[in-house]
Amino acid sequence: MDIQQIQYFLEVVRSRNFSVAAENLYTTQSSVSKNIKSLEKELNIQLFDRSKRQIQLTEAGKLILKDAHSIVQEYDNLIHTISSYQLQKEDTLSIAGIPVMAQYDITGLLTDFQTAHPNIKLQIEESETTHICSQLKNHECDFIFTRKEYLDTSFESLEFFNDRLAVVVPQDHPLGKKKQISVSELRNENLLLLSKSTLHYDKITEICRQKGYEPRVVYTGTHMDNILDLVGKNHGISLLMQHAVEYLHPSGIVSIPLKEEFSSTITLACNNYHQLSPAGKSFWNYVCDKFSADTYQDTN
Repeated sequence: MDIQQIQYFLEVVRSRNFSVAAENLYTTQSSVSKNIKSLEKELNIQLFDRSKRQIQLTEAGKLILKDAHSIVQEYDNLIHTISSYQLQKEDTLSIAGIPVMAQYDITGLLTDFQTAHPNIKLQIEESETTHICSQLKNHECDFIFTRKEYLDTSFESLEFFNDRLAVVVPQDHPLGKKKQISVSELRNENLLLLSKSTLHYDKITEICRQKGYEPRVVYTGTHMDNILDLVGKNHGISLLMQHAVEYLHPSGIVSIPLKEEFSSTITLACNNYHQLSPAGKSFWNYVCDKFSADTYQDTN
């Protein structure tokens, strides 16, 4: 016995007609008949007298009618309780982001959303890109802010800030006066780069090798501010995203666009928009409205 059989039984009682009951239940008459027969077989009783033009409840059917109403009512109460619990859960969104959220004003975006939707709580975690992509894939968070090139093709994504790679040098460096710098000019420079576990590192070393040399990488790290500090102290030069560097306003350092095209787009991603909670859809739509086509930012 299942709840559908009982619901079908009650609708037939109300309609006194299998065809009308089927219409009200948005199903076929054969499906209603099959469910009623299955219920009768399980209970080992006949619920309806089908010999007359308008079907009637049998005595046995009348006997279980009250209990059937009670079962469906309890089921509806259970569904309501579960729905209320889910709504409470759905009002909390888990968001993971890469360590440059402030540089692209993601933190400001989150603050504005929280102000506009005070009943939705945000749980925010900063983590490395490779880790947060795994978190999203494993449904350990609702959204991630990351760079587009790291995303799994199965994710749904929204692009909203495009940044390009720049050469970062001390102000008094011989390259510091240039308008653009080619990777070829970095052959003899000590490079201070972000972690080897990033696509950023792989792309830079790949470009250098395409120019016919092995880059002289003397430092790798996960924090941009440490790299900028080392550049300012003349330990080497770096290649970093231009807007992210300029946001930090490092003194004694200049960022110069790289001649070779290499850009990266900050992206919001989720697993499936249609499976998001109401709170999740509110957040996604809020970001869409904030960064629609006319407000999309591109530093190229």
